[in-house]
Amino acid sequence: MDLFGDILQFFVNALAPVSSYPNSAAFVVFVSVSLALVSSWATLRFSDVEKLQENMKEVQEWQKKANEARKTMDPYLLEEVQQSQGRIMRLQTEMMGNRMKPMCIYYIPFLIIFGILNTLYGATPVVVLPFNAQELLPFLVGFLGTPVNGLGFGLYFWPWYAMASFALGNLVRRALGINAPGM
Repeated sequence: MDLFGDILQFFVNALAPVSSYPNSAAFVVFVSVSLALVSSWATLRFSDVEKLQENMKEVQEWQKKANEARKTMDPYLLEEVQQSQGRIMRLQTEMMGNRMKPMCIYYIPFLIIFGILNTLYGATPVVVLPFNAQELLPFLVGFLGTPVNGLGFGLYFWPWYAMASFALGNLVRRALGINAPGM
């Protein structure tokens, strides 16, 4: 008895209505937005977003000053930058730790959902782009998708998820006020 395989097969069977195009395209977008919401909730719940943004601003200002010091070789500016380098490194370490907290909450569900959907879709296109990308970029065939006769280029699950996640995930984070650079 393979418990993991049985559970995976249960989800694959339950998701049969969204296993093929065009339902698959909308479903992957829905999953992308849902995971962005979970990630954003975890960030808001387990991180001090305002402090992260303040620290990020301070680090960026220090980086500008450090670049200016290297360009001009101003000894006073170089000394000032070196004196604050330890504090900046501590801030960066603290910021990385604060970013990791919500990731611990988000990462496991993401892996489970991604595994289920990757099993469901495999090498089947989930969305068809209305142009023939393979004519311009032939290396895409087999890697990102496959030509769909008369319709265009069919993207596999993971590239379509990545596109939706980058586009819509940023919109979700911006709407929730957590879209600072580096977050």
